[in-house]
Amino acid sequence: MVDPLSQRTDPLYQKDGQKHTHTSTITSIHALSSLPADTQSLFKPPPETEPYVLTTPSTIFHAQGGGQPSDVGTIFASDTTFHVHQVRKVDPAILHMGVFSPSDKKFEANGGEAEAEQKIDTSKRHLHSRIHTAGHVIGLAVAHLKTTGTIAPDVVDGKASHYPGAAFVEFSGLIPGDKKGEIQARVDEMVAADMDVKIHFWDEEKAKKECTGVMETLKGDEEDGVRVVEIGSEGSYPCGGTHVQRLKECGRVVLRNIKRQKGITKVSYEVQDA
Repeated sequence: MVDPLSQRTDPLYQKDGQKHTHTSTITSIHALSSLPADTQSLFKPPPETEPYVLTTPSTIFHAQGGGQPSDVGTIFASDTTFHVHQVRKVDPAILHMGVFSPSDKKFEANGGEAEAEQKIDTSKRHLHSRIHTAGHVIGLAVAHLKTTGTIAPDVVDGKASHYPGAAFVEFSGLIPGDKKGEIQARVDEMVAADMDVKIHFWDEEKAKKECTGVMETLKGDEEDGVRVVEIGSEGSYPCGGTHVQRLKECGRVVLRNIKRQKGITKVSYEVQDA
């Protein structure tokens, strides 16, 4: 039986975030309960039926990571639908966890001969992309205000969450609460300018030199290098997530709160339809 954790999956979404359907073979099918405990712990399985984990040579399903939720959707073959609930990356594999419908029918993982059609939930993908891009816009707005002296120069980008209803970006250093309006104004300017959003693959040296808020531990892929999202001429970030193609697609990016604790500033935000 094929070990699902040893199968390399090509993450197609990293090079083409607008690809919403894809046909690929199935390389392995395993009951979630048959996998190692540390792998099982990555998932929150649905309670109503036994979940399975599928692997494929390539996928359009974004694996949870970088503060962004995984895609959901379906994989269909031979009158059977596999409903993808969660996607996780365990190098070099990408694991699709879900349930079959009807539950008594399964795909055959027969050496990659049978083809199956992947479809992601495009509405959720677009929402996640809007939120993720908006987080970078806030980071670049803060970077701009550092250059004007509005925000202290020692403020540095930190971790972020791009989950609906719980989105935030953190900064090492203190941003006063009264700067919220100025950050919001700069964010609004960038979105109104409808800046383009481009994906690049740079070597590590270029990424460390040119990206905003890059940590020294930055590592790239051996084949492609560091994946970078660039927003207009404002700046760029190393990022593995999905993004909109132009900033107006984000809708209105609304800063909700600025909180400071133990030298960390947390800026929470949401996206709203324009």
